[in-house]
Amino acid sequence: MTTTFHRHWRDVPESAWRWPNFSPAEIACRGTGKLLINEPALDKLQALRDRLGKPLIVRSAYRSPEHNRAVGGATRSKHLDGAAFDIAMANHDPVAFEAAAREVGFRGFGFYPRSGFIHVDLGPARQWGERFPVRETAFAEETPPAREVLAERRLLVTKP
Repeated sequence: MTTTFHRHWRDVPESAWRWPNFSPAEIACRGTGKLLINEPALDKLQALRDRLGKPLIVRSAYRSPEHNRAVGGATRSKHLDGAAFDIAMANHDPVAFEAAAREVGFRGFGFYPRSGFIHVDLGPARQWGERFPVRETAFAEETPPAREVLAERRLLVTKP
């Protein structure tokens, strides 16, 4: 597994970042700004984004040990390895999302419908939590996505 640690996401050289739909700030620890780049995990995250064809809202990715403790994360959480992502389902059909995530190689799945996200990771094959309720109508066709840009203050801004 190829991993690289940075004391802050701003320290990542532009040439070292090869995932076009994500930024170091999105993947970094929310509590400390530290970043562990786990290349195989980020490759799968980018493949998932490419397969779905629309933005992924990453609610949690890498967690530093101190932040993981502060949020009550599991002591052996895959977030500590940079190999787990919590993705908001606001703009996704959870059933289609899960199928695509399995196809690109994610093996661990946690379902959190009350909080509106699905956890995916590269750990052993397992799942937990209750599934999202089935929608009566499928998601509507969408217009082509706008170019995704992450502003300095971590807010997603779109440009035509």
